[in-house]
Amino acid sequence: MTRKTGKNEQSSEAKLKSKWLSLVGLVVAISAVIMDGTIMNVALPSIMQVFNLNASNGEWIVSIYSLIFCALLVTSGRIADALGRKKLLIWGLVVFSLGSVLGAIAGKAGGYPMLMGARVVQGIGGAMILPTIFSTMNAIYTGGMRIFAFALFGSLMSAMFGVGPWLGGLLVTYASWQWVFWIEIPLSAVSAVFVIFTIPDTYGEKFKGLDVLGLLLSIIGFGGLVYGLIEGKSMGWWFAAKKSDSWAGLSPVPWVLFIGALALAGFLFWQAFRVKKNSSYIMDLRVFRIHTFSLSIAVQIVFRTGLVGILFILPQFLQNVLGMSALQAGEITCCTGFASLVSGLLAAPLVKLTSTKAVIVWGMAIQALSLVGLFFLFRLSPDPGPWALRGWLIAYGFGLGLTSAQLSAILMSGVPNKWGGQASSIQSTAVQLASSLGVGIIASVFTAFLWTEIPAAVNNTSLSSVEKQSVTTSVISTQGASIPELEKQMAARPDASKVDAHIKRGFENGIADTTLVSAAVLAVSFAMCLGFPGKKKLKKERAEVREEDEEEEEAGVTERA
Repeated sequence: MTRKTGKNEQSSEAKLKSKWLSLVGLVVAISAVIMDGTIMNVALPSIMQVFNLNASNGEWIVSIYSLIFCALLVTSGRIADALGRKKLLIWGLVVFSLGSVLGAIAGKAGGYPMLMGARVVQGIGGAMILPTIFSTMNAIYTGGMRIFAFALFGSLMSAMFGVGPWLGGLLVTYASWQWVFWIEIPLSAVSAVFVIFTIPDTYGEKFKGLDVLGLLLSIIGFGGLVYGLIEGKSMGWWFAAKKSDSWAGLSPVPWVLFIGALALAGFLFWQAFRVKKNSSYIMDLRVFRIHTFSLSIAVQIVFRTGLVGILFILPQFLQNVLGMSALQAGEITCCTGFASLVSGLLAAPLVKLTSTKAVIVWGMAIQALSLVGLFFLFRLSPDPGPWALRGWLIAYGFGLGLTSAQLSAILMSGVPNKWGGQASSIQSTAVQLASSLGVGIIASVFTAFLWTEIPAAVNNTSLSSVEKQSVTTSVISTQGASIPELEKQMAARPDASKVDAHIKRGFENGIADTTLVSAAVLAVSFAMCLGFPGKKKLKKERAEVREEDEEEEEAGVTERA
């Protein structure tokens, strides 16, 4: 009896050890993908200088990755379910590494076209990696380990938003822009080793043939929406910013968004038809019947739209108003990243003490209140000190870690294993679309506030009417990037400091009001989170899902026998 117990304990210990090692592989993989989306923005000015690029070409180095990544997520999730999640994850790491190598050597080899090709390859690899990680976690982890795994991943993803720019600043300042690519290669290699030796291959529903039409419609639909959301702020949301870009009197953006929405609607109708006919499909829409899943997707969309607000405008304030370098600004935003990492790890024990719903709701509340605090700081203080900013950003990061850590967990909690890849890819796609939408909305709101604040601020100066118009247009069109240059141009004026103070004050007020809008969006997501099930109901839902998975697995074994 004693020996038997000992063997069982040894077996359990070995199994737990394998799960911990597998978690290392998954953590490193997601760190590489998420980091790529944050450090590239910091390296962009250096890359643009090396390749002699204009602003539009430079922005597409970042945007092309998001476009390819989002367009392929849903398809990748379905392929992972059908062919094996471990296989697709390994191939994703290989493809992502290949893109990193191409990007790193582009300066000495193929130039800008090669760099863009490298970003396309990275986008394909990233789309293979991200949804596969979450569906794998949902399949191999249970109980406390599952809570901890999702908490760790949520906190890491949140932390990278703050730490990534700082790391990028370090690499660009003390090494070169190529290192934002080189650093991803050893991370991918280490992850691949752990994945190969510690993670079992898991599957969802098998293919009954390739749904080619569904594949094309999903790529056109999601790709079109992301392209429109990315280009809206530069091309114009309705009327073309440049006459040369006009399509039938309108900007290309509404046309592309219309085509994307039409393709996406066609994709959804086609998928419903394919599932009803028991034919091959890309997405089984029945997954949206699961309450926690559909509500989580809606929350993610609203939450991410509000989240990008502070991430979009804070660096502009730190660099254009306070005169910080990219590295100094990154050090400030690191506070958010480290705080979210700590709170994300605390989320697991907090869930056991309370519930997943409670942790998410409290996290949302802390974030919204922190943004309100930042609003008053910007409005009441003409020159907020870095420590006051750090305090509110730490509070914001703490709430962000609690929320992000558990949103993915509650989303996947009611999803059967057979739909794991699809569910995680739908979540990732929703996050990408919401982030692009959020940047577009916040940029438009920010610009609208600047049109109110900057003219009023400039009117209080001794500038001539022509100078006032020139300064107003310059500050608003560049969203503050021209402030340091304007400061140099006006240095010889006797009232230079007063003019500079008024311009910066107007810009700061615009940032304050935009921050309050982001807080209002997070308040909406807070209210939506109140609809999540409590601890007992969620536990019952998970038990039903496990029972369904076991029945389907037994049926599959019987069928193969």
